[in-house]
Amino acid sequence: VGGTALTTSSATRGWSESVWKTNSTEGTGSGCSAYDTKPSWQTDTGCSRRMESDVSAVADPATGVAVYDTYGGSGWAVYGGTSASSPIIAGVYALAGTPGSADYPAKYPYSHTSSLYDVTSGNNGSCSPSYFCTAGTGYDGPTGWGTPNGTAAFTAGTTTGNTVTVTSPGNRSTATGSSVSLQIAATDSAGAALTYSATGLPTGLSINASTGLVSGTASTAGTYAVTVTAKDGTGASGSASFTWTVSTSGGGTCTSAQLLANPGFESGSTSWTASSGVITTDTGEAAHGGSYKAWLDGYGSTHTDTLSQSVTVPAGCKATLTFYLHIDTAETSTSTAYDKLTVTAGSTTLATYSNLNKATGYAQKTFDLSSFAGSTVTLKFSGAEDSSQQTSFVVDDTALTTG
Repeated sequence: VGGTALTTSSATRGWSESVWKTNSTEGTGSGCSAYDTKPSWQTDTGCSRRMESDVSAVADPATGVAVYDTYGGSGWAVYGGTSASSPIIAGVYALAGTPGSADYPAKYPYSHTSSLYDVTSGNNGSCSPSYFCTAGTGYDGPTGWGTPNGTAAFTAGTTTGNTVTVTSPGNRSTATGSSVSLQIAATDSAGAALTYSATGLPTGLSINASTGLVSGTASTAGTYAVTVTAKDGTGASGSASFTWTVSTSGGGTCTSAQLLANPGFESGSTSWTASSGVITTDTGEAAHGGSYKAWLDGYGSTHTDTLSQSVTVPAGCKATLTFYLHIDTAETSTSTAYDKLTVTAGSTTLATYSNLNKATGYAQKTFDLSSFAGSTVTLKFSGAEDSSQQTSFVVDDTALTTG
């Protein structure tokens, strides 16, 4: 059992958690056992033996549990340490009911990770691999799979185990000789890391097992029945199927064009769907060209802004998306992404930027959208800002060119 530190939050739960580390000599432990055999239910790949921890609970003495002491003490006091988090977890196991007669209840949380609060921030030192000491999405050494959200994660059975959802990218159309870059979008109910595979891909294309990016150059015309699958470390998986048509190259008949309407925003919100105030001439952020730009977030409080436009990419065309992006922020962290901008084309995530990508001026971003040839796709910028310290994502001079 690992330990966490609590802080109040405006979220529904009311709390957020990070790895308990008061200083270099006080905090939760973690690591890879030198002696104990790895149990069958642990699937992390960096440790060949037993890995700490399975789960965690509050342990920081500064945010710990209130205890009323009538023996050797004088009333209320706050206590901490993993000597507090361990009995908390033992108590949750007791409340969860009688375990299976031949079971090792330590394995139960591994089948119910969606019933735990995943702890994704903080560390108790520096390790290699980093997850031995650093919290992240899914399993990590200091906090395991997370902290209790009720008792469901501590019961026998697998009926409330993880679920993996793969979003179908829809039927695809590509010309032979076209460069393909298609990001498969998938989610795990517990935020666990996923591995990807695919069957039936057009000749010349392959999928990256770690990222889910389908790439390559389509070389052979035909109609392909494609199934993409994502799987997490608990064995949960999900799939999506679609048809991918590869047609004979148009032989240079594609007309060069710029497809986006009002690409520099100089006609205000014309042709764009945007949150109130996003397309603006406000001089607080400079435009890349002209007077207008799209300014997402920058409020210094919990806020979400969006900007989108739907466009049809002609069949047989190569298509390239470009835009200029400037990010400035009041965040001082060099390691934590508090505020994020996600760029998508339909269900495909092209890129995610954050306060960690701040820069003094604009930088041009370029993406190959040739895989969307023959379809209508919605290009969307989504900015999400947390509860403090502004981050501004400023977009200008967009273009979607064919040729």
